Amino acid sequence: MIKVIYAMVNNEMPEDFVDDLFFAEGEYEIMLFDSPIIAEVNGEMQEFPEHHCILYKPGQHIHYRAKSGKLLYTWIRFNCDEALFTEGYIPFGVPVFCPDFGCYREYFIDVANENYWNHDSRQLVLEALMHIIFHRLHDYAFLNTDLSQYRERLIDLRNNIYAHPEFDWTLEYMAEYVNLSVRALQKQYKAFAHISCINEVIESRLEHSKVLLNRTSDSIQEISFACGYRNVEHFCRQFKQHENMTPNQYRKEHRSL
Repeated sequence: MIKVIYAMVNNEMPEDFVDDLFFAEGEYEIMLFDSPIIAEVNGEMQEFPEHHCILYKPGQHIHYRAKSGKLLYTWIRFNCDEALFTEGYIPFGVPVFCPDFGCYREYFIDVANENYWNHDSRQLVLEALMHIIFHRLHDYAFLNTDLSQYRERLIDLRNNIYAHPEFDWTLEYMAEYVNLSVRALQKQYKAFAHISCINEVIESRLEHSKVLLNRTSDSIQEISFACGYRNVEHFCRQFKQHENMTPNQYRKEHRSL
Protein backbone atom coordinates (compact mmCIF):
# COMPACT_ATOMS: atom_id res chain seq x y z
CA MET A 1 0.00 0.00 0.00
CA ILE A 2 1.10 3.58 -0.73
CA LYS A 3 -0.09 6.25 1.69
CA VAL A 4 0.43 9.86 0.60
CA ILE A 5 1.22 12.11 3.58
CA TYR A 6 1.85 15.47 1.90
CA ALA A 7 1.95 16.70 -1.69
CA MET A 8 3.10 20.20 -2.63
CA VAL A 9 3.08 21.79 -6.10
CA ASN A 10 5.31 24.72 -7.12
CA ASN A 11 7.06 24.97 -3.78
CA GLU A 12 9.42 27.97 -3.89
CA MET A 13 12.39 28.43 -1.56
CA PRO A 14 14.72 31.49 -1.29
CA GLU A 15 18.07 31.48 -3.06
CA ASP A 16 20.03 30.78 0.12
CA PHE A 17 17.94 27.70 1.00
CA VAL A 18 19.86 24.47 1.63
CA ASP A 19 18.24 21.17 2.62
CA ASP A 20 20.76 19.08 4.56
CA LEU A 21 19.25 16.38 6.80
CA PHE A 22 18.58 12.69 7.28
CA PHE A 23 15.10 11.69 6.23
CA ALA A 24 12.63 10.35 8.80
CA GLU A 25 12.37 6.60 9.25
CA GLY A 26 9.38 5.09 7.46
CA GLU A 27 8.85 7.99 5.05
CA TYR A 28 9.80 8.38 1.39
CA GLU A 29 9.92 11.60 -0.60
CA ILE A 30 10.00 12.17 -4.33
CA MET A 31 11.03 15.61 -5.61
CA LEU A 32 10.62 17.07 -9.08
CA PHE A 33 12.88 20.08 -9.69
CA ASP A 34 11.99 22.86 -12.12
CA SER A 35 15.28 24.57 -11.25
CA PRO A 36 18.90 23.54 -11.85
CA ILE A 37 20.24 22.07 -8.63
CA ILE A 38 23.38 21.03 -6.80
CA ALA A 39 22.76 17.73 -5.01
CA GLU A 40 24.88 15.30 -3.03
CA VAL A 41 25.32 11.93 -4.74
CA ASN A 42 27.54 9.29 -3.13
CA GLY A 43 29.03 11.88 -0.79
CA GLU A 44 29.91 14.40 -3.51
CA MET A 45 28.05 17.60 -4.48
CA GLN A 46 27.22 17.57 -8.20
CA GLU A 47 25.45 19.99 -10.55
CA PHE A 48 22.32 18.96 -12.45
CA PRO A 49 20.27 21.00 -14.95
CA GLU A 50 16.54 21.64 -14.60
CA HIS A 51 13.91 18.90 -14.89
CA HIS A 52 15.44 16.24 -12.66
CA CYS A 53 13.64 13.99 -10.18
CA ILE A 54 15.03 12.47 -6.96
CA LEU A 55 13.48 9.73 -4.84
CA TYR A 56 14.68 9.51 -1.23
CA LYS A 57 14.11 6.48 0.98
CA PRO A 58 13.67 6.38 4.77
CA GLY A 59 16.82 7.29 6.70
CA GLN A 60 18.65 8.56 3.61
CA HIS A 61 20.81 11.69 3.72
CA ILE A 62 19.23 14.59 1.82
CA HIS A 63 21.50 17.42 0.68
CA TYR A 64 20.59 19.79 -2.17
CA ARG A 65 20.16 23.45 -3.09
CA ALA A 66 19.44 25.58 -6.14
CA LYS A 67 22.40 26.14 -8.44
CA SER A 68 21.50 29.84 -8.45
CA GLY A 69 18.48 31.96 -7.55
CA LYS A 70 15.31 30.53 -6.04
CA LEU A 71 14.56 26.83 -5.82
CA LEU A 72 11.30 25.73 -7.46
CA TYR A 73 10.14 22.16 -7.04
CA THR A 74 7.15 19.86 -6.55
CA TRP A 75 7.23 17.04 -4.01
CA ILE A 76 5.29 14.14 -2.52
CA ARG A 77 5.96 12.54 0.87
CA PHE A 78 4.54 9.06 1.38
CA ASN A 79 4.73 5.71 3.14
CA CYS A 80 5.08 2.54 1.08
CA ASP A 81 5.29 -1.17 1.87
CA GLU A 82 5.27 -2.45 -1.73
CA ALA A 83 8.14 -4.62 -2.93
CA LEU A 84 8.05 -2.87 -6.32
CA PHE A 85 9.91 0.15 -4.98
CA THR A 86 13.11 -1.58 -3.99
CA GLU A 87 16.74 -0.84 -4.80
CA GLY A 88 17.38 -1.89 -8.37
CA TYR A 89 13.99 -1.08 -9.86
CA ILE A 90 14.22 2.63 -9.02
CA PRO A 91 17.45 4.36 -7.90
CA PHE A 92 17.31 6.18 -4.56
CA GLY A 93 19.06 9.51 -3.95
CA VAL A 94 20.14 9.89 -7.59
CA PRO A 95 18.83 12.73 -9.78
CA VAL A 96 17.08 11.30 -12.86
CA PHE A 97 16.43 13.46 -15.92
CA CYS A 98 12.78 13.54 -17.03
CA PRO A 99 12.62 14.12 -20.80
CA ASP A 100 8.85 14.77 -20.91
CA PHE A 101 8.93 16.86 -17.72
CA GLY A 102 5.68 18.75 -18.34
CA CYS A 103 3.60 15.61 -18.85
CA TYR A 104 5.29 13.83 -15.94
CA ARG A 105 4.65 16.79 -13.65
CA GLU A 106 0.90 16.56 -14.33
CA TYR A 107 0.79 13.28 -12.39
CA PHE A 108 2.29 15.04 -9.34
CA ILE A 109 -0.36 17.75 -9.66
CA ASP A 110 -3.08 15.10 -9.86
CA VAL A 111 -1.73 13.48 -6.68
CA ALA A 112 -1.79 16.83 -4.85
CA ASN A 113 -5.35 17.53 -6.00
CA GLU A 114 -6.63 14.05 -5.19
CA ASN A 115 -4.95 14.08 -1.77
CA TYR A 116 -6.76 17.33 -0.93
CA TRP A 117 -10.27 15.99 -1.50
CA ASN A 118 -11.68 13.28 0.73
CA HIS A 119 -13.49 11.24 -1.93
CA ASP A 120 -14.44 7.61 -1.31
CA SER A 121 -12.11 6.54 -4.11
CA ARG A 122 -9.21 8.73 -2.99
CA GLN A 123 -6.87 5.93 -1.88
CA LEU A 124 -7.53 3.87 -5.00
CA VAL A 125 -6.84 6.82 -7.32
CA LEU A 126 -3.74 7.93 -5.38
CA GLU A 127 -2.19 4.48 -5.58
CA ALA A 128 -2.85 4.28 -9.32
CA LEU A 129 -1.23 7.70 -9.85
CA MET A 130 1.78 6.82 -7.69
CA HIS A 131 2.27 3.61 -9.66
CA ILE A 132 2.40 5.63 -12.87
CA ILE A 133 4.90 8.07 -11.32
CA PHE A 134 7.23 5.27 -10.26
CA HIS A 135 6.98 3.25 -13.46
CA ARG A 136 7.79 6.40 -15.45
CA LEU A 137 10.74 7.17 -13.17
CA HIS A 138 12.02 3.66 -13.81
CA ASP A 139 11.72 4.25 -17.55
CA TYR A 140 13.66 7.52 -17.29
CA ALA A 141 16.38 5.99 -15.11
CA PHE A 142 16.97 2.97 -17.30
CA LEU A 143 16.32 4.42 -20.74
CA ASN A 144 17.49 1.90 -23.33
CA THR A 145 19.21 3.78 -26.16
CA ASP A 146 18.48 0.87 -28.50
CA LEU A 147 14.80 1.76 -28.15
CA SER A 148 15.22 5.42 -29.10
CA GLN A 149 13.82 4.97 -32.62
CA TYR A 150 10.67 3.28 -31.27
CA ARG A 151 10.22 5.07 -27.95
CA GLU A 152 7.78 7.80 -29.02
CA ARG A 153 5.56 5.30 -30.83
CA LEU A 154 5.58 2.91 -27.86
CA ILE A 155 4.77 5.73 -25.42
CA ASP A 156 1.85 6.74 -27.63
CA LEU A 157 0.64 3.12 -27.78
CA ARG A 158 0.88 2.70 -24.00
CA ASN A 159 -0.98 5.95 -23.36
CA ASN A 160 -3.77 4.90 -25.69
CA ILE A 161 -4.03 1.43 -24.15
CA TYR A 162 -4.76 3.07 -20.79
CA ALA A 163 -6.94 5.80 -22.28
CA HIS A 164 -9.07 3.31 -24.24
CA PRO A 165 -9.16 -0.09 -22.50
CA GLU A 166 -12.41 -0.80 -24.34
CA PHE A 167 -10.61 -1.05 -27.70
CA ASP A 168 -9.93 -4.46 -29.24
CA TRP A 169 -6.15 -4.40 -28.62
CA THR A 170 -5.05 -7.45 -30.61
CA LEU A 171 -1.36 -8.02 -31.34
CA GLU A 172 -2.02 -7.36 -35.02
CA TYR A 173 -3.79 -4.07 -34.28
CA MET A 174 -1.04 -2.87 -31.94
CA ALA A 175 1.69 -3.85 -34.39
CA GLU A 176 -0.04 -1.89 -37.15
CA TYR A 177 -0.50 1.06 -34.74
CA VAL A 178 3.28 1.41 -34.24
CA ASN A 179 4.23 0.23 -37.75
CA LEU A 180 6.15 -2.85 -36.57
CA SER A 181 5.81 -6.55 -37.17
CA VAL A 182 4.06 -8.52 -34.43
CA ARG A 183 7.36 -10.15 -33.43
CA ALA A 184 9.21 -6.82 -33.33
CA LEU A 185 6.39 -5.24 -31.33
CA GLN A 186 6.52 -7.98 -28.69
CA LYS A 187 10.31 -7.68 -28.35
CA GLN A 188 10.47 -3.88 -28.30
CA TYR A 189 7.47 -3.40 -26.02
CA LYS A 190 8.81 -5.85 -23.43
CA ALA A 191 12.18 -4.06 -23.46
CA PHE A 192 10.45 -0.68 -23.18
CA ALA A 193 7.75 -1.38 -20.57
CA HIS A 194 9.13 -4.49 -18.80
CA ILE A 195 5.77 -6.14 -19.39
CA SER A 196 4.30 -7.79 -22.48
CA CYS A 197 1.92 -5.65 -24.51
CA ILE A 198 -0.91 -8.17 -23.95
CA ASN A 199 -0.39 -8.07 -20.19
CA GLU A 200 -0.35 -4.27 -20.39
CA VAL A 201 -3.79 -4.41 -22.02
CA ILE A 202 -5.03 -6.68 -19.23
CA GLU A 203 -3.62 -4.33 -16.58
CA SER A 204 -5.31 -1.32 -18.21
CA ARG A 205 -8.67 -3.10 -18.35
CA LEU A 206 -8.53 -4.30 -14.76
CA GLU A 207 -7.44 -0.90 -13.45
CA HIS A 208 -10.33 0.74 -15.30
CA SER A 209 -12.76 -1.90 -14.06
CA LYS A 210 -11.76 -1.17 -10.43
CA VAL A 211 -12.50 2.52 -10.93
CA LEU A 212 -15.92 1.71 -12.41
CA LEU A 213 -16.71 -0.78 -9.66
CA ASN A 214 -15.85 1.82 -7.06
CA ARG A 215 -17.43 4.87 -8.66
CA THR A 216 -20.51 3.62 -10.52
CA SER A 217 -23.51 1.40 -9.99
CA ASP A 218 -23.11 -0.20 -13.45
CA SER A 219 -23.74 -3.92 -13.64
CA ILE A 220 -20.79 -6.33 -13.86
CA GLN A 221 -21.73 -7.05 -17.46
CA GLU A 222 -21.79 -3.35 -18.36
CA ILE A 223 -18.41 -2.84 -16.72
CA SER A 224 -16.89 -5.82 -18.50
CA PHE A 225 -18.02 -4.45 -21.88
CA ALA A 226 -16.77 -0.94 -20.99
CA CYS A 227 -13.35 -2.45 -20.27
CA GLY A 228 -13.01 -4.29 -23.56
CA TYR A 229 -14.26 -7.73 -22.55
CA ARG A 230 -16.74 -9.41 -24.85
CA ASN A 231 -17.50 -12.13 -22.34
CA VAL A 232 -18.47 -11.33 -18.75
CA GLU A 233 -17.32 -14.75 -17.52
CA HIS A 234 -13.85 -14.11 -18.96
CA PHE A 235 -13.75 -10.73 -17.19
CA CYS A 236 -14.78 -12.22 -13.83
CA ARG A 237 -12.28 -15.05 -14.16
CA GLN A 238 -9.41 -12.69 -15.04
CA PHE A 239 -10.37 -10.23 -12.31
CA LYS A 240 -10.34 -12.96 -9.66
CA GLN A 241 -6.97 -14.25 -10.86
CA HIS A 242 -5.43 -10.80 -10.37
CA GLU A 243 -7.30 -9.53 -7.30
CA ASN A 244 -8.06 -12.78 -5.45
CA MET A 245 -11.70 -11.80 -5.23
CA THR A 246 -14.69 -11.44 -7.55
CA PRO A 247 -15.74 -8.05 -8.98
CA ASN A 248 -18.77 -8.03 -6.66
CA GLN A 249 -16.60 -8.76 -3.63
CA TYR A 250 -14.21 -5.98 -4.65
CA ARG A 251 -17.07 -3.51 -5.04
CA LYS A 252 -18.55 -4.41 -1.66
CA GLU A 253 -15.21 -4.23 0.15
CA HIS A 254 -14.08 -0.91 -1.32
CA ARG A 255 -17.42 0.84 -1.06
CA SER A 256 -17.46 0.11 2.65
CA LEU A 257 -14.15 1.92 3.21
